[in-house]
Amino acid sequence: MENYKHYIGIDLHSKHCYIVVMNKSGKITKRAKIITNEKDILEILCSLKGKKAVTFEETTLAHWMYILLISHNVADKIVVCSQKTKTGPKTDYKDATELADLLRVNRLKPVFHEDNPRMELRTLVSGYNDLIKDLTRMKNRDKALYRKSAIPVGGKKVYKDTSFNNLLISKTDRFVEKQYFNQIALLEEQKELYLKKFEQNIKKFPEMKNIITVPGFSIVRTNILVGIIITPWRFPTKYNFFSYAELTKHEQTSDGKSYGNKKAYGRSELKNIFKAATQNTIRGKNAFNRKYNEMRINGSTDKSAQNAVAKALASTVLAVWKTGKKYKDYYREVKQKENSQNRT
Repeated sequence: MENYKHYIGIDLHSKHCYIVVMNKSGKITKRAKIITNEKDILEILCSLKGKKAVTFEETTLAHWMYILLISHNVADKIVVCSQKTKTGPKTDYKDATELADLLRVNRLKPVFHEDNPRMELRTLVSGYNDLIKDLTRMKNRDKALYRKSAIPVGGKKVYKDTSFNNLLISKTDRFVEKQYFNQIALLEEQKELYLKKFEQNIKKFPEMKNIITVPGFSIVRTNILVGIIITPWRFPTKYNFFSYAELTKHEQTSDGKSYGNKKAYGRSELKNIFKAATQNTIRGKNAFNRKYNEMRINGSTDKSAQNAVAKALASTVLAVWKTGKKYKDYYREVKQKENSQNRT
């Protein structure tokens, strides 16, 4: 483990930063409360001479702080960490001290950040996902008004045709439904704006042009995927990627006894993407569909066959991104035959 002269823990807030500096022996050498701005942060870090390692928790300000420190080269090591479990009474200096100490003994769980223009995609994807959640809630509330009056409504017409409102007997229900209807229309317009941005990104980022050629990957899924992953080189092997996408589980053992399997820490959004893409591919004409059918014929359950296809999609996307080449169904078919021959 590399040694640093200063281990710096920062409890980061919108108004103030609480900073604790610790030496390699664990002794606190400096404590400070400063206003959260570029000038004061850079000033205190530049005042510390020698090799510096800095850490702070993943919050809404984390990427701003990361880019600030990277761009001014004021730290030799920067660790954005997942939020630690709070122990005992909370104080800002206590949090900063624990962060510095955990950094010193290398016990922090890093969260990926990079000085990469694709990091802006995360904000775009996050905004889109929030909008979809709001839109879904509004649609559920709208239909709930009809259900409570025993009025059967199905499909999407109710969100586009104002005449459904006349079916409601209560004036209050009609008024509320009208507000829901207008809000849904507004959210749908905003959704279209996001989709236009996503379409522009397909032309802007070369990897998206290749990923979208993989069966099951639409414009939206491709944008969300790239916005979450940022760079494929984070994953040395496809198995690391499977864990991050929550497509595999790891056995828990203690004293030689197994306590079942547990999924690794990752992103459930990626799992949802690959599971949805799997549903599309197994209904189409492609190598993934043929893989699914072959497994089912050989006795695999529907669940295990779908899981295998999801992993195959994940490894394909990773390969397409890393090689910079478009997907070819023929190559996937050849690979499946080679794998089948190796098993026999």
